[in-house]
Amino acid sequence: MAEDEHYYIATRENFLRALSDDSGVKFVIDDVGALEVGRALDVGCGIGQALFPFAVRKGALGVGVDVSALGVRMGREFYTTDLPEARVAFIRAAAESLPFAPDSFDLVNCRLALPYMRNARAIAKVARVLRPGGLFLLKIHHARYYLRELWQGLSAGDPLSVVHGARVLAAGTLYHLVRRQLRVRLLNESYQTRWLLRRELAKHGMVIEREQIKTNPLTPAFVIRKAADGLKAPS
Repeated sequence: MAEDEHYYIATRENFLRALSDDSGVKFVIDDVGALEVGRALDVGCGIGQALFPFAVRKGALGVGVDVSALGVRMGREFYTTDLPEARVAFIRAAAESLPFAPDSFDLVNCRLALPYMRNARAIAKVARVLRPGGLFLLKIHHARYYLRELWQGLSAGDPLSVVHGARVLAAGTLYHLVRRQLRVRLLNESYQTRWLLRRELAKHGMVIEREQIKTNPLTPAFVIRKAADGLKAPS
């Protein structure tokens, strides 16, 4: 709990600094393009940083879900105190069991949370609550991210980083090979790749349109669209 609290306090401080220079918001708005966003969902929301472009700049209803009770509480408090004009709601829930009706949202955002989830189930739930023609903004940890962690750990003599990097690389490789995540305690975090995502997304009528404007090889970010009614995304 102490580590979680430290993380969320630091996140809040960073969010406050971003409010005075929200130039990064423009990239997110440009990623969305002409999409009309009336309702936006952020999965693994933290304190709701990624809701800001939609709930404040676009005037949408923003909903954040996270498994952390502390994050949800701090998100509510932050918006009540610092952004009271925003229409937002925070709910404690897992991505694998989103408590919303089908086609509830025009846009779903998920940044660096998928590695810690049951990927196939989380993607299925996102597809269910995203309306046809809606967008899914997704940022992942690629295998390169954990290779860098492994190498840096070896270089610095940090056994914890070495073990963590190696463990996730093993779990992710098994996932890619057997097409199923192993849900055991030491292998419950996985990397993703474009190839893996295309396979999982196609099952639910979603396709990667392009990479987001702000992206990099270690943590690539994608603009994903759910096919319109009656259409099936290519596999």
